Amino acid sequence: MDRETLAQALEYADLTEYQAEAYLCLLDMGVSPAIEVGRESSVPVSQVYDVLRSLESKGYVETIDREKLYVRPCDPNVSMTDLEARGELLHDAAEEIRERYRKPNRMDARVGVTKRGETAVENARDLIGDADTVVELAGTYEQLEQLFPALREAREQGVIVRASVYVEDGQTPPEGFDPTGALSELRACSIPGPFLVIVDRHRTCFAPNTRSDEDYGVMIYDRILPFVFHWYYLTCLWNLYPTLFAADSDRVTYVTMEEFMCDCHFLWEAGYELEVVVDGVDIDTEVRRTVEGVVVGLSYFHDDQDLSRLALSDMGAYKSVVLATGDGTVEVGGWGAVFEDIEMRTISLVGIDPGSAPFSNG
Repeated sequence: MDRETLAQALEYADLTEYQAEAYLCLLDMGVSPAIEVGRESSVPVSQVYDVLRSLESKGYVETIDREKLYVRPCDPNVSMTDLEARGELLHDAAEEIRERYRKPNRMDARVGVTKRGETAVENARDLIGDADTVVELAGTYEQLEQLFPALREAREQGVIVRASVYVEDGQTPPEGFDPTGALSELRACSIPGPFLVIVDRHRTCFAPNTRSDEDYGVMIYDRILPFVFHWYYLTCLWNLYPTLFAADSDRVTYVTMEEFMCDCHFLWEAGYELEVVVDGVDIDTEVRRTVEGVVVGLSYFHDDQDLSRLALSDMGAYKSVVLATGDGTVEVGGWGAVFEDIEMRTISLVGIDPGSAPFSNG
């Protein structure tokens, strides 16, 4: 570090220009008469005694009374303690300022807004670390890669991670992009959309990627509002698009009742015996509960029209599944279940038996 920069650093540590100059000069000279410090430095001789006394009060130098007033630098291990403490304080202050800048200005305890969209990505990383069951996300290849370390940790804990990546015509993944271990399934969304993460039904991070005149991010900590984003994700960013990657093709696990009903309703209507495992929350006790059984009833609201195939729009109202278990029947509802026995988190199709279903030997 050159002398000018060192002097500037000392001024940051609350020394005046003359104090910094006198101290640096004394470091070069060693024990010296005070008057010589004035002659060898830019400090006016008329002020050098006052400057050196002020340095002594700060612990940088000490004076020795002989025939003349001598002065010498103090041991830096002692005198620099304050400087180092100030450096740590300034460093900590800078980090705190950065953290406060990243955090949203809360509108209330449930919804926060920040002026930087990137803050939503940064907050999503923290929320994913607390995920328990499922993460649904949409973003660009770059945004997904930023979250891969947190997503891999979540997958190691058994969390299901579903991701939609925005892909423009002819776009290919960047070199090194590897969803293995980070994602359960990846789909390609051909229409650009927002950055969106929904964690365990009660945490949401949102930021516009395109088509917005302003850069902002929204963080939601609530059990109601994320449901709206979930339906947007399900109908606009997920259900319509092809799968690029699937981690486990042997076990079919659904994170929504709607998708299970759409896929399995007509199998059950045709007489197939469906064996499922439901992981959910007991409505009465609010305790996590897992049940295994055979589907004996499917209910959903419809207008009695003859449907050749169920769509997600048919699942927008009431729907439930009734299971026969070793302890009797259990009714399972989807997100927001109130009257059923269990609100599902996941439902896995683990067996399909033809039962009374018609089949051909041809």
